[in-house]
Amino acid sequence: MLSMGAPATLNTRAEEVFFELLGNPPDKEPFEHYRWLHANAPVFATATGMVVLSRFADADEALRHRDLGRGEESVQHLTSLPADLLDPVMALWKRTMVFANPPLHTRIRRPIASAFTPRHVQELRDRVRARCEQLLGGLAEAPGADFVKAVASPLGSDVVGDLIGVPEADRPELARISPDSMKVFDPLTATSDLPAAAAAAIRMADYFSDLIAARREVPAGDLTSRLVAAPPSEQIEEIEMVAAIANLMNAGSDTAVNLLSNSMYWLLANPDQVELLRADPGLVQRATDELARFDPPLNLNPRTAMTATTVAGIDLAPGQIVICLQGAANRDPDRFTDPDRLDVTRDEGQSLAFGGGAHYCLGAHLGRLVVAELLSVLVTGFSSVAPAGQARRRPGHNLRGFAHLPVTLRR
Repeated sequence: MLSMGAPATLNTRAEEVFFELLGNPPDKEPFEHYRWLHANAPVFATATGMVVLSRFADADEALRHRDLGRGEESVQHLTSLPADLLDPVMALWKRTMVFANPPLHTRIRRPIASAFTPRHVQELRDRVRARCEQLLGGLAEAPGADFVKAVASPLGSDVVGDLIGVPEADRPELARISPDSMKVFDPLTATSDLPAAAAAAIRMADYFSDLIAARREVPAGDLTSRLVAAPPSEQIEEIEMVAAIANLMNAGSDTAVNLLSNSMYWLLANPDQVELLRADPGLVQRATDELARFDPPLNLNPRTAMTATTVAGIDLAPGQIVICLQGAANRDPDRFTDPDRLDVTRDEGQSLAFGGGAHYCLGAHLGRLVVAELLSVLVTGFSSVAPAGQARRRPGHNLRGFAHLPVTLRR
Protein backbone atom coordinates (compact mmCIF):
# COMPACT_ATOMS: atom_id res chain seq x y z
CA MET A 1 0.00 0.00 0.00
CA LEU A 2 1.45 3.37 -0.99
CA SER A 3 1.92 5.99 1.69
CA MET A 4 -0.19 9.10 1.26
CA GLY A 5 2.49 11.27 2.84
CA ALA A 6 6.21 11.90 2.81
CA PRO A 7 8.90 12.51 5.42
CA ALA A 8 9.14 16.07 6.65
CA THR A 9 12.04 17.95 5.09
CA LEU A 10 14.83 19.13 7.36
CA ASN A 11 15.15 22.88 6.80
CA THR A 12 18.09 24.38 8.65
CA ARG A 13 17.17 27.99 7.88
CA ALA A 14 13.55 27.45 8.94
CA GLU A 15 14.77 25.87 12.16
CA GLU A 16 16.93 28.93 12.80
CA VAL A 17 13.95 31.25 12.23
CA PHE A 18 11.77 29.11 14.52
CA PHE A 19 14.23 29.14 17.42
CA GLU A 20 15.02 32.81 16.84
CA LEU A 21 11.29 33.41 17.19
CA LEU A 22 11.18 31.50 20.47
CA GLY A 23 14.26 33.29 21.79
CA ASN A 24 13.33 36.83 20.85
CA PRO A 25 13.02 39.43 23.61
CA PRO A 26 9.39 39.54 24.76
CA ASP A 27 8.79 43.05 23.39
CA LYS A 28 9.81 42.00 19.85
CA GLU A 29 6.66 40.96 18.02
CA PRO A 30 6.83 37.59 16.19
CA PHE A 31 4.83 38.54 13.12
CA GLU A 32 7.72 38.93 10.67
CA HIS A 33 8.85 35.43 11.56
CA TYR A 34 5.34 34.15 10.90
CA ARG A 35 5.38 35.79 7.48
CA TRP A 36 8.73 34.23 6.66
CA LEU A 37 7.55 30.75 7.63
CA HIS A 38 4.33 31.10 5.61
CA ALA A 39 6.30 32.15 2.53
CA ASN A 40 9.28 29.82 2.81
CA ALA A 41 8.67 26.83 5.09
CA PRO A 42 5.07 26.32 6.22
CA VAL A 43 5.92 22.68 7.01
CA PHE A 44 9.40 21.61 8.06
CA ALA A 45 11.32 19.34 10.41
CA THR A 46 13.96 20.30 12.94
CA ALA A 47 17.18 18.36 13.48
CA THR A 48 15.52 16.54 16.40
CA GLY A 49 12.63 15.38 14.22
CA MET A 50 9.96 17.83 15.42
CA VAL A 51 7.56 18.83 12.67
CA VAL A 52 6.52 22.50 12.75
CA LEU A 53 3.26 23.67 11.15
CA SER A 54 2.36 27.32 10.54
CA ARG A 55 -0.49 27.12 8.01
CA PHE A 56 -4.03 27.32 9.35
CA ALA A 57 -5.30 24.24 7.52
CA ASP A 58 -2.36 22.11 8.66
CA ALA A 59 -2.49 23.21 12.30
CA ASP A 60 -6.26 22.78 12.35
CA GLU A 61 -5.92 19.26 10.96
CA ALA A 62 -3.25 18.36 13.51
CA LEU A 63 -5.24 19.66 16.48
CA ARG A 64 -8.28 17.64 15.39
CA HIS A 65 -6.38 14.51 14.33
CA ARG A 66 -7.41 11.41 16.29
CA ASP A 67 -3.94 9.87 15.98
CA LEU A 68 -2.25 12.87 17.59
CA GLY A 69 -2.50 13.31 21.34
CA ARG A 70 -0.64 14.56 24.37
CA GLY A 71 2.58 12.71 25.07
CA GLU A 72 5.51 13.76 27.20
CA GLU A 73 6.30 16.76 24.98
CA SER A 74 5.13 19.06 27.76
CA VAL A 75 7.29 17.60 30.54
CA GLN A 76 10.55 16.63 28.84
CA HIS A 77 12.16 19.79 30.18
CA LEU A 78 11.45 18.87 33.82
CA THR A 79 14.16 16.23 34.23
CA SER A 80 16.45 18.66 36.04
CA LEU A 81 14.02 19.05 38.94
CA PRO A 82 14.80 17.32 42.26
CA ALA A 83 12.51 14.43 43.17
CA ASP A 84 10.66 16.35 45.89
CA LEU A 85 9.42 18.76 43.18
CA LEU A 86 9.32 16.45 40.18
CA ASP A 87 7.25 13.66 41.73
CA PRO A 88 4.21 15.73 42.81
CA VAL A 89 4.30 17.74 39.58
CA MET A 90 4.35 14.57 37.49
CA ALA A 91 1.53 13.08 39.56
CA LEU A 92 -0.56 16.14 38.72
CA TRP A 93 0.48 16.11 35.06
CA LYS A 94 -0.65 12.52 34.59
CA ARG A 95 -4.13 13.45 35.84
CA THR A 96 -4.50 16.89 34.26
CA MET A 97 -7.20 17.10 31.63
CA VAL A 98 -5.15 19.42 29.42
CA PHE A 99 -2.45 16.76 29.04
CA ALA A 100 -4.64 13.64 29.05
CA ASN A 101 -5.87 11.60 26.10
CA PRO A 102 -9.19 9.81 25.68
CA PRO A 103 -10.71 7.94 27.43
CA LEU A 104 -9.16 9.62 30.53
CA HIS A 105 -9.56 13.09 29.03
CA THR A 106 -13.21 12.41 28.19
CA ARG A 107 -13.99 11.10 31.66
CA ILE A 108 -12.44 14.11 33.42
CA ARG A 109 -13.79 16.75 31.03
CA ARG A 110 -17.43 15.62 30.98
CA PRO A 111 -18.48 16.65 34.53
CA ILE A 112 -16.55 19.92 34.35
CA ALA A 113 -17.82 20.93 30.93
CA SER A 114 -21.36 21.29 32.27
CA ALA A 115 -20.34 24.61 33.87
CA PHE A 116 -19.15 26.01 30.53
CA THR A 117 -22.08 25.45 28.22
CA PRO A 118 -23.18 28.60 26.36
CA ARG A 119 -26.38 28.69 28.47
CA HIS A 120 -24.53 28.55 31.79
CA VAL A 121 -21.98 31.11 30.61
CA GLN A 122 -24.73 33.51 29.55
CA GLU A 123 -26.14 33.33 33.09
CA LEU A 124 -22.90 34.96 34.26
CA ARG A 125 -23.24 37.96 31.91
CA ASP A 126 -24.83 40.41 34.37
CA ARG A 127 -22.25 39.63 37.05
CA VAL A 128 -19.36 39.95 34.59
CA ARG A 129 -20.69 43.25 33.24
CA ALA A 130 -21.07 44.71 36.74
CA ARG A 131 -17.47 43.74 37.54
CA CYS A 132 -16.25 45.32 34.28
CA GLU A 133 -18.08 48.55 35.14
CA GLN A 134 -16.59 48.60 38.61
CA LEU A 135 -13.01 47.90 37.52
CA LEU A 136 -13.01 50.25 34.53
CA GLY A 137 -14.55 52.92 36.74
CA GLY A 138 -11.65 52.53 39.13
CA LEU A 139 -9.19 52.74 36.24
CA ALA A 140 -10.80 56.00 35.08
CA GLU A 141 -10.23 57.48 38.53
CA ALA A 142 -6.49 56.73 38.37
CA PRO A 143 -5.12 58.06 35.04
CA GLY A 144 -2.01 56.18 33.97
CA ALA A 145 -2.75 53.14 36.13
CA ASP A 146 -1.69 49.66 35.08
CA PHE A 147 -4.53 47.93 33.21
CA VAL A 148 -3.11 44.49 34.06
CA LYS A 149 -3.11 45.12 37.80
CA ALA A 150 -6.23 47.29 37.98
CA VAL A 151 -8.55 45.45 35.58
CA ALA A 152 -7.33 42.30 33.80
CA SER A 153 -5.99 40.39 36.80
CA PRO A 154 -8.88 40.96 39.24
CA LEU A 155 -11.45 40.46 36.48
CA GLY A 156 -10.02 37.13 35.34
CA SER A 157 -9.50 35.74 38.83
CA ASP A 158 -12.89 36.95 40.10
CA VAL A 159 -14.91 35.44 37.25
CA VAL A 160 -13.31 32.02 37.65
CA GLY A 161 -13.06 32.36 41.43
CA ASP A 162 -16.82 32.83 41.61
CA LEU A 163 -17.34 29.84 39.36
CA ILE A 164 -15.23 27.39 41.37
CA GLY A 165 -15.86 28.86 44.82
CA VAL A 166 -12.56 30.49 45.80
CA PRO A 167 -13.10 32.94 48.69
CA GLU A 168 -12.46 36.53 47.59
CA ALA A 169 -9.74 37.01 50.20
CA ASP A 170 -7.68 34.18 48.65
CA ARG A 171 -7.87 35.31 45.03
CA PRO A 172 -5.09 37.94 44.97
CA GLU A 173 -2.52 35.44 46.27
CA LEU A 174 -3.64 32.76 43.82
CA ALA A 175 -3.49 35.31 41.00
CA ARG A 176 0.05 36.18 42.07
CA ILE A 177 1.40 32.62 42.00
CA SER A 178 -0.67 31.35 39.06
CA PRO A 179 1.63 32.69 36.28
CA ASP A 180 4.59 30.94 37.91
CA SER A 181 2.68 27.68 38.20
CA MET A 182 1.79 27.84 34.49
CA LYS A 183 5.48 27.94 33.59
CA VAL A 184 6.04 24.41 34.83
CA PHE A 185 4.29 22.94 31.78
CA ASP A 186 5.77 25.38 29.27
CA PRO A 187 8.72 23.69 27.48
CA LEU A 188 10.24 27.13 26.88
CA THR A 189 10.63 27.92 30.59
CA ALA A 190 14.27 28.50 31.54
CA THR A 191 15.80 25.72 33.64
CA SER A 192 16.67 28.23 36.35
CA ASP A 193 12.97 29.17 36.69
CA LEU A 194 11.64 25.62 36.95
CA PRO A 195 12.05 25.05 40.72
CA ALA A 196 10.01 28.15 41.55
CA ALA A 197 7.43 27.17 38.92
CA ALA A 198 7.13 23.65 40.32
CA ALA A 199 6.81 24.97 43.86
CA ALA A 200 4.03 27.31 42.71
CA ALA A 201 2.17 24.44 40.99
CA ILE A 202 2.42 22.33 44.16
CA ARG A 203 1.21 25.24 46.28
CA MET A 204 -1.80 25.70 44.00
CA ALA A 205 -2.57 21.99 44.25
CA ASP A 206 -2.34 22.04 48.04
CA TYR A 207 -4.72 24.99 48.20
CA PHE A 208 -7.35 23.29 46.05
CA SER A 209 -6.99 20.03 47.94
CA ASP A 210 -7.92 21.99 51.08
CA LEU A 211 -10.81 23.70 49.26
CA ILE A 212 -12.20 20.33 48.17
CA ALA A 213 -12.00 19.09 51.77
CA ALA A 214 -13.84 22.20 52.94
CA ARG A 215 -16.60 21.69 50.35
CA ARG A 216 -17.04 18.10 51.50
CA GLU A 217 -17.80 19.48 54.97
CA VAL A 218 -19.84 22.52 53.89
CA PRO A 219 -21.11 22.44 50.28
CA ALA A 220 -21.88 25.63 48.39
CA GLY A 221 -23.37 26.39 45.00
CA ASP A 222 -20.06 26.35 43.12
CA LEU A 223 -18.42 23.95 40.67
CA THR A 224 -16.13 22.47 43.34
CA SER A 225 -19.16 21.53 45.46
CA ARG A 226 -20.87 19.97 42.44
CA LEU A 227 -17.82 17.89 41.62
CA VAL A 228 -17.54 16.67 45.21
CA ALA A 229 -21.24 15.74 45.31
CA ALA A 230 -21.42 14.23 41.82
CA PRO A 231 -23.18 10.86 41.46
CA PRO A 232 -20.87 7.82 41.21
CA SER A 233 -21.20 7.66 37.43
CA GLU A 234 -19.81 11.21 37.09
CA GLN A 235 -17.24 11.26 39.88
CA ILE A 236 -13.58 11.84 39.17
CA GLU A 237 -10.66 11.02 41.44
CA GLU A 238 -9.55 13.64 43.92
CA ILE A 239 -6.20 14.31 42.24
CA GLU A 240 -8.08 14.77 38.96
CA MET A 241 -10.41 17.21 40.70
CA VAL A 242 -7.47 19.12 42.18
CA ALA A 243 -5.72 19.30 38.81
CA ALA A 244 -8.90 20.38 37.00
CA ILE A 245 -9.84 23.13 39.46
CA ALA A 246 -6.25 24.42 39.62
CA ASN A 247 -6.19 24.49 35.83
CA LEU A 248 -9.41 26.51 35.75
CA MET A 249 -7.99 29.00 38.25
CA ASN A 250 -4.85 29.28 36.13
CA ALA A 251 -7.02 29.99 33.10
CA GLY A 252 -8.67 32.87 34.95
CA SER A 253 -5.56 34.22 36.65
CA ASP A 254 -3.17 33.84 33.72
CA THR A 255 -4.62 32.96 30.30
CA ALA A 256 -7.64 35.28 30.60
CA VAL A 257 -5.40 38.08 31.88
CA ASN A 258 -3.18 37.68 28.82
CA LEU A 259 -6.19 37.69 26.49
CA LEU A 260 -7.54 40.84 28.11
CA SER A 261 -4.21 42.67 28.17
CA ASN A 262 -3.34 41.72 24.58
CA SER A 263 -6.78 42.93 23.48
CA MET A 264 -6.40 46.28 25.24
CA TYR A 265 -2.89 46.79 23.87
CA TRP A 266 -3.97 46.38 20.27
CA LEU A 267 -7.01 48.58 20.71
CA LEU A 268 -4.72 51.29 22.07
CA ALA A 269 -2.48 50.81 19.04
CA ASN A 270 -5.47 51.02 16.67
CA PRO A 271 -7.71 53.89 17.88
CA ASP A 272 -9.67 53.79 14.60
CA GLN A 273 -10.96 50.36 15.63
CA VAL A 274 -12.12 51.72 18.97
CA GLU A 275 -14.09 54.39 17.09
CA LEU A 276 -15.71 51.71 14.92
CA LEU A 277 -16.87 49.99 18.11
CA ARG A 278 -18.17 53.27 19.53
CA ALA A 279 -20.16 53.82 16.37
CA ASP A 280 -21.54 50.27 16.45
CA PRO A 281 -21.26 48.48 19.83
CA GLY A 282 -22.98 45.51 18.21
CA LEU A 283 -19.58 44.64 16.74
CA VAL A 284 -18.12 43.65 20.13
CA GLN A 285 -18.45 39.90 19.52
CA ARG A 286 -16.68 40.12 16.17
CA ALA A 287 -14.09 42.36 17.81
CA THR A 288 -13.57 39.80 20.58
CA ASP A 289 -12.88 37.03 18.09
CA GLU A 290 -10.66 39.30 16.01
CA LEU A 291 -8.55 40.39 18.97
CA ALA A 292 -8.10 36.76 20.05
CA ARG A 293 -7.01 35.89 16.50
CA PHE A 294 -4.67 38.83 16.21
CA ASP A 295 -2.67 38.11 19.37
CA PRO A 296 -3.75 34.91 21.19
CA PRO A 297 -2.61 34.17 24.75
CA LEU A 298 -1.20 30.78 23.65
CA ASN A 299 0.94 30.58 20.52
CA LEU A 300 2.33 27.04 20.44
CA ASN A 301 0.27 23.88 20.79
CA PRO A 302 2.26 20.62 20.68
CA ARG A 303 0.99 17.16 19.88
CA THR A 304 2.60 13.71 19.76
CA ALA A 305 1.90 10.98 17.21
CA MET A 306 0.33 8.15 19.20
CA THR A 307 0.73 5.78 16.23
CA ALA A 308 2.20 5.91 12.73
CA THR A 309 0.07 8.37 10.81
CA THR A 310 0.05 11.12 8.22
CA VAL A 311 -0.65 14.79 8.99
CA ALA A 312 -0.37 17.75 6.62
CA GLY A 313 1.02 15.38 4.00
CA ILE A 314 3.82 14.28 6.33
CA ASP A 315 4.41 10.72 7.53
CA LEU A 316 4.88 10.63 11.30
CA ALA A 317 6.43 7.88 13.39
CA PRO A 318 4.98 6.98 16.80
CA GLY A 319 6.30 9.43 19.39
CA GLN A 320 7.16 12.13 16.86
CA ILE A 321 6.27 15.64 18.06
CA VAL A 322 4.25 18.12 16.01
CA ILE A 323 4.32 21.82 16.93
CA CYS A 324 1.26 23.76 15.83
CA LEU A 325 2.13 27.45 15.66
CA GLN A 326 -1.35 28.76 16.49
CA GLY A 327 -0.20 32.36 16.44
CA ALA A 328 1.16 31.91 12.92
CA ALA A 329 -1.88 29.93 11.75
CA ASN A 330 -4.08 32.82 12.84
CA ARG A 331 -2.18 35.06 10.42
CA ASP A 332 -2.19 32.69 7.46
CA PRO A 333 -2.97 34.78 4.35
CA ASP A 334 -4.63 31.73 2.78
CA ARG A 335 -7.17 31.74 5.63
CA PHE A 336 -7.63 35.41 6.56
CA THR A 337 -7.73 38.47 4.31
CA ASP A 338 -4.92 40.92 5.09
CA PRO A 339 -4.17 38.95 8.29
CA ASP A 340 -1.72 41.45 9.81
CA ARG A 341 -4.43 44.13 9.94
CA LEU A 342 -6.67 44.36 13.00
CA ASP A 343 -10.26 44.59 11.75
CA VAL A 344 -13.06 44.50 14.33
CA THR A 345 -15.59 44.08 11.50
CA ARG A 346 -13.91 40.87 10.27
CA ASP A 347 -16.31 37.96 9.73
CA GLU A 348 -14.22 35.12 8.30
CA GLY A 349 -14.89 32.33 10.79
CA GLN A 350 -13.11 31.18 13.90
CA SER A 351 -9.37 31.25 14.37
CA LEU A 352 -7.28 28.79 16.38
CA ALA A 353 -6.95 31.17 19.33
CA PHE A 354 -8.68 28.64 21.57
CA GLY A 355 -7.14 25.54 20.00
CA GLY A 356 -9.16 22.78 18.37
CA GLY A 357 -10.26 19.19 18.54
CA ALA A 358 -10.74 17.28 21.79
CA HIS A 359 -8.60 19.80 23.67
CA TYR A 360 -10.49 22.87 22.47
CA CYS A 361 -10.39 25.38 25.32
CA LEU A 362 -13.06 24.50 27.86
CA GLY A 363 -13.45 28.14 28.86
CA ALA A 364 -13.65 29.62 25.36
CA HIS A 365 -17.28 30.72 25.76
CA LEU A 366 -16.48 32.32 29.11
CA GLY A 367 -13.34 34.00 27.81
CA ARG A 368 -15.25 35.50 24.90
CA LEU A 369 -17.99 36.70 27.24
CA VAL A 370 -15.53 38.47 29.53
CA VAL A 371 -13.72 40.26 26.69
CA ALA A 372 -16.99 41.18 24.95
CA GLU A 373 -18.46 42.66 28.13
CA LEU A 374 -15.27 44.60 28.82
CA LEU A 375 -15.32 46.03 25.28
CA SER A 376 -19.01 46.88 25.55
CA VAL A 377 -18.55 48.77 28.81
CA LEU A 378 -15.40 50.46 27.48
CA VAL A 379 -17.00 51.92 24.34
CA THR A 380 -20.42 52.76 25.79
CA GLY A 381 -19.42 54.08 29.21
CA PHE A 382 -16.22 56.02 28.52
CA SER A 383 -15.32 58.76 26.07
CA SER A 384 -11.66 57.94 25.45
CA VAL A 385 -8.93 55.45 26.16
CA ALA A 386 -5.25 56.02 25.44
CA PRO A 387 -1.82 54.61 26.30
CA ALA A 388 -0.18 56.31 29.28
CA GLY A 389 3.39 55.05 29.08
CA GLN A 390 5.60 52.20 27.99
CA ALA A 391 3.93 48.81 27.97
CA ARG A 392 6.02 45.82 29.02
CA ARG A 393 5.48 42.25 27.83
CA ARG A 394 5.82 39.33 30.20
CA PRO A 395 8.77 37.03 29.38
CA GLY A 396 8.35 34.25 26.82
CA HIS A 397 6.76 33.73 23.43
CA ASN A 398 4.40 30.82 24.01
CA LEU A 399 2.31 32.40 26.78
CA ARG A 400 1.92 35.95 25.47
CA GLY A 401 0.62 38.79 27.58
CA PHE A 402 1.66 41.95 29.38
CA ALA A 403 3.29 42.47 32.74
CA HIS A 404 2.53 46.23 32.64
CA LEU A 405 0.13 48.22 30.47
CA PRO A 406 -0.42 51.83 31.61
CA VAL A 407 -3.71 53.32 30.41
CA THR A 408 -5.64 56.56 30.76
CA LEU A 409 -9.40 56.13 30.60
CA ARG A 410 -11.88 59.01 30.65
CA ARG A 411 -15.64 59.07 31.06
